[in-house]
Amino acid sequence: MALFSLLLALIIERTTFLSKQWQFQHWHLALINSGRKLLEPTSISFALFASLLPALVTYLLLNLIQGWIFGLVSVVLWTLIALMCIGCVHYRELYKRYLLSVCKQDTQGSYHLAAQLADVEDIDTDDETMLGTRVGRQLAWINYRFYCAIVFMMIIGGPVAIVFYASLRSLELLSFKGQLPTMSWVRRVLFVLDWIPARIIAFAYVLVGNFSNAMSVWLSLSVNFRAPAYDVVSKVAMSAEQMSKSQGEAGVCMQSTCRLVSLAKRTLILLVIAMSFLTIFGYLI
Repeated sequence: MALFSLLLALIIERTTFLSKQWQFQHWHLALINSGRKLLEPTSISFALFASLLPALVTYLLLNLIQGWIFGLVSVVLWTLIALMCIGCVHYRELYKRYLLSVCKQDTQGSYHLAAQLADVEDIDTDDETMLGTRVGRQLAWINYRFYCAIVFMMIIGGPVAIVFYASLRSLELLSFKGQLPTMSWVRRVLFVLDWIPARIIAFAYVLVGNFSNAMSVWLSLSVNFRAPAYDVVSKVAMSAEQMSKSQGEAGVCMQSTCRLVSLAKRTLILLVIAMSFLTIFGYLI
């Protein structure tokens, strides 16, 4: 069920235009705004409300509909939840606008759109030729956070796990954008949840990219237990495409970005194939 639901969600997400109502962040923000009216955003009760309530509702709903119409309703719900959590229409639209801005040689517009793509650290560079590499690094991270990590959460705990992860992801993003107070506990929990998946995905980058160039970087970051998931994923991705600083300075802004995006897509395909084999051999349902 996990593989079928995920594949169906990915196909729908890639082939149709989804409005913001199909995005988990849209509904989670509405929940947070409701919670602000009753709870203090800095309180523990608000943290539990914003992070655990969506997962709890998902768990109860899945148990309620279990077995309906020979399990068909459960499959539909698994697919809908996966579709909402992997959706990142906002970032896809920003990426298209960024590429268009680069084509028009609109430097100021490119910097403005690049800043909007940032969700974990500011894309801070004064060098126009390095902007593409920074954006590509950020997009590799977005691919991990919205696609690869969701696949892992689906494997680990099904829809409940991906809703919990998406809730923490939303809280971290809102904190980064200044719409919520800084929540250090969210980063700590995400650090634990991302520790193993980030290193596995980074190794997938090694396999689908330049193995000899990226393997040493992956090894050095993997044994560093305190290395943030963002650094593990993005730095290995840059090494897998040989996006060093000197090469970035000599390259074309759009070219460096597209190369890293292409690498991220190949990595997602590899992950889905691996999930398919796990299903075939009976390790997943």
